[in-house]
Formats: sequence, C-alpha cells, structure tokens
Amino acid sequence: MIRKFISAIGLFGVLFISQAAKAADSADQWLQRFSEAMHNYEYSGVLVYSREGQLDAVELSHDVNDQGEQARLSYLDGLPREFLQEGDRITRKISGEVVTSDLIQGRNPSGRLSGGLEKIKQFYQLQLKGQGRVVGRPAVIVEIVPRDNQRLGYRLWLDKESALLLKSVTLDPLARALETFQFTSFSFTAKNEQAGVSSDEAPLSVAQNILPWLPEGFELFMQKQAVMVSEDHLANMYSWSDGVSTFSVFVEPLRADSLKEGHHQYGATVVVIRSIHEQNQGRVITVVGEIPLHTAQKIAAAF
Repeated sequence: MIRKFISAIGLFGVLFISQAAKAADSADQWLQRFSEAMHNYEYSGVLVYSREGQLDAVELSHDVNDQGEQARLSYLDGLPREFLQEGDRITRKISGEVVTSDLIQGRNPSGRLSGGLEKIKQFYQLQLKGQGRVVGRPAVIVEIVPRDNQRLGYRLWLDKESALLLKSVTLDPLARALETFQFTSFSFTAKNEQAGVSSDEAPLSVAQNILPWLPEGFELFMQKQAVMVSEDHLANMYSWSDGVSTFSVFVEPLRADSLKEGHHQYGATVVVIRSIHEQNQGRVITVVGEIPLHTAQKIAAAF
C-alpha cells in the first residue's frame, strides 16, 4: 500500500535516510520493510491512477490497529465514489449511499505480500532496479517478476526512509506497463507502537478446489453468496490471491438477458465471460482480476 511524508532538508535528515538505506540492501529486505511499514505508520495523500489513457485522482488514508485495517479511498473526479475498509468489512458508496458491504472471510490480501515473503518467492523473483524520486522523495525501485506466465509483474518505488509505497506500475508478461498509480501529495506519521493485528483466519465453508483449474499458489480468501451484479441478477462470488495478485469468479444462472461471451481488458484488469449450457439450468461464469488474459480464459474454460 502507500505512505506519505513531509520533506525536511538538513544533515540529520540525510544521515537518517542513509542509515535506513543501509538497513535494507536487497530486494527481499526492502519488501520485508514494505510489508512491516503498513503496521508502523499512518499515511494519507492524493494519488493519480492511469490506465488506457484514462486518469483518475483518488484521495487515500490508511491505518492498521487492533481492529485490523482502516482505510478510506475516495475518487475526486466524476461520480462521487468511496470505498471504506473497517477490519474485515469493505463498504462501497456512490454519492454517499451504501451500494455493497462485503465481509472478507479468511486471510485479507488487501495489502501486498499478504501471503508471506517466502511463499511469494516461490512464484515471483524479487529484484532491485536502482533508485528514483517520487513526490519529491528518494525511493528504491523493486521489481516483482513472475516465475511463470500465469500472473502479472510489478515495479514498485518504495520510500527510502519509511519503505512505504510511493508509486506502482503493473506489467504484462512482456514487461509492458498496463497501469500506474503514483502519489502527488503524501504524508505519514510513525506510530508509537506497532498495532497488534490478529493473524487468525476465519474458516471458509467452500473448499479450495471450487475451481476445476486454479493457477498454482492462489488461495481462496473471500466468498459471498447472492452478490448483486446488476439490477436483476445475483451471483455467487469467490476470490483468490497469491499474496500479490488477486482474481474473482462470479457464477450465476444463465438467462436470456445474460452478458454475452467474450473478454475485455481495462489496464491490468481482465474480464472473461463464458456461458455454459446445461440441461436444467445453464450458468454464466465471469472471471475478473489482475491476471493475464490467457490465465483468466483458462480458468473460465475449465468449468
């Protein structure tokens, strides 16, 4: 996730940043600091999010306490949209009205590296790519490179002082940029104590093998029955994560007005729709997530 800082120039600041850089001199160490930073700082700011020529401005605030993650994300352009996270519940609002309120069951993958660094290294290579500067702050560039073609890659700019995320670029299997987000204003505050967040995982009532085919390393982290996917349609939703990338599968009855088969891509997010015609009741399978198009197609085709 992301943090902010108010710059200060002086000998003390230079020495402080120098010591922080020495404390982490490998990609593994920087990503470990990044994972821990979310619990050690409160942060907020405005970021820009771009994909396929579209640019959105978003205001974000984030904290972690004894109740879990507390976050607020508000779009500053167009229709007023807001996402609130309070522990295991994520609420979506449009024009101030609650549209959905979902309970996350099991491990919450909303932060990167949620599966643990060692597990992630089974499926991604971690590489240092030099240094940079974002929102006026020195940063270290780390790449998360997939070991197979079933997931996307990421290039991260981590704040040298705090290891908070200042900028992220999502990369396709050919290392081309799909989407970018970057803070344009950023501030953070160190917490007096590291928040104690429970690591207990609520059991899921649906087995991990709900999918006929699942990319290696992905685990089910959320399920919800009867999700409203349109004004007249309800679907069952299941979501998986490998600790870095996530995708969801929606399963609903086939109707005359169901969405047509096909696929779409919006920046790093792909959507694949497949209709299954069965004797009694057909089904529509929709796969949505930050995974390569061919991976989403293979998941849908396995049903």
